[in-house]
Amino acid sequence: MNKIWLILLIISITSLLFTNPLSVLQGLLSASNKAVTLSISLCAIYAVWMGIFSILKETSFSKFLTKLLSPIINLIFGKNNLSNESKQYVSMNMSANILGLNGAATPLGIKAIESMNKNNKTGSVTFPMTMLIILSCTSLQLFPTSLISLLSESGSTNPSAIILPSIIAGLLSTVVGIFLVKSYYAIKKTMGKRKQK
Repeated sequence: MNKIWLILLIISITSLLFTNPLSVLQGLLSASNKAVTLSISLCAIYAVWMGIFSILKETSFSKFLTKLLSPIINLIFGKNNLSNESKQYVSMNMSANILGLNGAATPLGIKAIESMNKNNKTGSVTFPMTMLIILSCTSLQLFPTSLISLLSESGSTNPSAIILPSIIAGLLSTVVGIFLVKSYYAIKKTMGKRKQK
């Protein structure tokens, strides 16, 4: 991926040098300033939400959240596939994704995977791990806060217009992702049984 970005950068700078050489340095500086400003504003948003999630984890609210999302987690992951600790991290990860805080959801997802891996004697990726990765990638967002923040920072006049398309796209990709993972592991299980016979 780095090679692709490097090739695109070289092609862009070369074409600008021939068409408008004065804009090369100006464009690079302007883009750098915007990138730094955007990064700082996103860091502030994530710092607030990560602080809130840390407080939730230390209080009994995280247990309430786990209980609330337990039926959905059991439906997606299977009733006996997760420990209580894993369920807690998965529920926090799902909550962060639902709020559109992908950056805040990532560390919670990593903690969930670490928790799932504690009793994993095979050393390979398990069904719950795969499912969590797919859920994190498809990221069903009811409140796409990060996208709204990015649109606001970019000067959008109606940043909330992204909410409905984001919900539809997230819902479709999540349903398809869950279906594909469940299908893959069902086929794998069937093939394993046939080999044993």
